[in-house]
Amino acid sequence: MKALDRILSGISTVTGVIAGICLMLMLALIMADVSAKYLFHMPITGTLEIVSYYFMPIAVYLALPYVERSGEHISVPLVTDLLPVRVRDILSILVALFSAAYLLVVAWACGEKAAALMRTGEEVGLIYFDLIIWPPRWLVPIAFVLMAIQIVHGAFKKDSEAQAQ
Repeated sequence: MKALDRILSGISTVTGVIAGICLMLMLALIMADVSAKYLFHMPITGTLEIVSYYFMPIAVYLALPYVERSGEHISVPLVTDLLPVRVRDILSILVALFSAAYLLVVAWACGEKAAALMRTGEEVGLIYFDLIIWPPRWLVPIAFVLMAIQIVHGAFKKDSEAQAQ
């Protein structure tokens, strides 16, 4: 269990760092584009597309495993806090399993779509070049699978820690 915990912690940390770096790169590109537009009347071609098709998906989807690992997802324990501890633990595991199942179904569907777009070579035409946009489509299924694993691991980790006490 500890080895899996270290592996998942490493993966979620790496994905979180990549998402953070991507946010900084997105900020730099947008600042450069706005500066070039107003100072030199020459905006950077493709800024909107690069931000929309690359930086945003990386920043949003690769951050999900890190957010789940950190326990920072939104939760409203208004009702569950009133339940006995054992019932809460069982409910937590059931919710984790259902959530993981849902995420895996969505990941499968998104993976199918990403594969189809990869086969067709999805791209968007810009003024001077075509921007290939199918690679970031793979981030959704990858992130959802990682998040599903993280959710189930977190629920069973809490349960085993509660039983140890």
